[in-house]
Amino acid sequence: MPGMDASLKLAVAGLAGMMLAEVPQVLSGFLPSPSTAYDKASGGIETGPESMAVLERSKRKGILVTVVMAGAVSLMSGIVIGWWAILLFLAAMAILWLFLHDFDSAIQLGRDHANSQA
Repeated sequence: MPGMDASLKLAVAGLAGMMLAEVPQVLSGFLPSPSTAYDKASGGIETGPESMAVLERSKRKGILVTVVMAGAVSLMSGIVIGWWAILLFLAAMAILWLFLHDFDSAIQLGRDHANSQA
């Protein structure tokens, strides 16, 4: 962007980097690690009857917070970088997908293990 203040671009780059790094951090505040999720789903950890339902609710909350955070940062960044901010949002959603894929895969593997033991 011609004429754009270099320090403003640098500030947006820093904000973007921090936001992308925060995606797994936000989710980690709501969800346990994939290995703990596996242990819960397989019955390797003693849990209450509502434990898996609590995990699902926590996952939805983490997704909501992440999407709102990524959307807000992308909107703010859009003032400086224009439509490129859409790529920033999509990158955050890709990180979210990767994290949730690992988490959901661990739960499914745990359930499969529990079912094979039954």
